[in-house]
Amino acid sequence: MLTSEQPSDNSGIQGAIDRLTEAVDRVDELIGQLSEWLKATHKVQLSPQLPTLVREIRRNVQIISHAVAQNAAHTHQLEELVRIFALITSSLEPDQVLEEVMDTVIHLTNAERGYLMLLDEETNSFVIRTSRDRGRRSLPEEDVIFSRSIAHAAISQAEPIITINAQSDPRFQGLQSVSVNNLRSIMAIPLVLHSKVIGVLYADNPVAQGVFTQESVPVLKAFAGQAAIAIDNAKRFSRVRADLERAEQEMLELRIQIDERKREQAVREITETEYFHELEILARSLRRRARRSEKGR
Repeated sequence: MLTSEQPSDNSGIQGAIDRLTEAVDRVDELIGQLSEWLKATHKVQLSPQLPTLVREIRRNVQIISHAVAQNAAHTHQLEELVRIFALITSSLEPDQVLEEVMDTVIHLTNAERGYLMLLDEETNSFVIRTSRDRGRRSLPEEDVIFSRSIAHAAISQAEPIITINAQSDPRFQGLQSVSVNNLRSIMAIPLVLHSKVIGVLYADNPVAQGVFTQESVPVLKAFAGQAAIAIDNAKRFSRVRADLERAEQEMLELRIQIDERKREQAVREITETEYFHELEILARSLRRRARRSEKGR
């Protein structure tokens, strides 16, 4: 189930509901006292409709309170979605974006851990890009524990997989990763971009069951969709940046080649002059004289 703290905008409504609940409890208490007094002094019974009416009022108050809490949670979820959308559109650093997405999903779903697996196009296999815990910390490799079978099932089916208790879920009976690691609440949401699965968003709570429900799927799919867009944008940016760096290197190499050719041309222009030839003749003559002088000593 998606969770959130109640936003301040709903505090006034919730406060009124709390006061109404207290008033109903007080009325119920007064009716009980009045019933006992009438029975003791006048041998009169109050109509049974009164307690029934109070119970009906209390039930309606609880329904309203639950609806207000759900509305507050949905509002908070939408705020988180807007924040993630803004982050994704303003940042081209994939690691930062993916960690923020995972931290938000863990916070909203009450998961203990979250992993993001992405398709490695060179090996055509899915590898973990991000692993986070409730403390907004990256998990070391030895602490990465999850069911690859469930993650790959979500990938192959291109559909979300939610289980409230993997230990008793008939779909996962016999999976060693589930039984050995005692996994319970699990969700796996595929990341789909242009009808192609490029990864999977996986989260779990190995202690509590019933953490994830089908109600959470739309919001989680929205997060997964934005993560897919962020990954694609980051890849495109990385390719453009690599192309620019390669172009700059090629320009530098071309400039060096041009400068080298200019130097060679300048040397040729100097060595082919009549003055340079005269200097060469003079230098050879001086070397011969020097050698004869050394022999005559």
